[in-house]
Amino acid sequence: MSNQPSGELPEKNDEVTFSLAEEELQVTREQSVKSRVKVTRSTSVHDETVSMLLRREKVKVTHVAKNQRVSAVPEIREENGVLIVPVVEEEVEIIRRLVLKEELHIHKAEEEIPFEETVSLRRQQVSVQREDGDVTNPEKTEE
Repeated sequence: MSNQPSGELPEKNDEVTFSLAEEELQVTREQSVKSRVKVTRSTSVHDETVSMLLRREKVKVTHVAKNQRVSAVPEIREENGVLIVPVVEEEVEIIRRLVLKEELHIHKAEEEIPFEETVSLRRQQVSVQREDGDVTNPEKTEE
């Protein structure tokens, strides 16, 4: 390397030094809030009357005496809408045998009954409010 005084041309074999410039890019980003949203939820309670027709069954049990000897326990059966449940017991003799002591005759009857009750129900309401304005966040993030 040679240092040439300014204004002189370099010779063929002399080296020339140039200073290079480099640009650097720096990008910053900042957050700004243009508007805000406020959501409010509230719950109210109101009474409401519920009316409906309820259905229920009533059962009437009748004991029907039989006192019949049977060789096996009779099955539970239904005759003309009546459920018949046999009740047996053993009697001790020289020989054991089954005696049908009675049958339970169970009759079903349906009835409809009006029903009304007041119940409390909850309901929620939502309110949304927007606040406009340019609010800038002072924190900056560099990338």
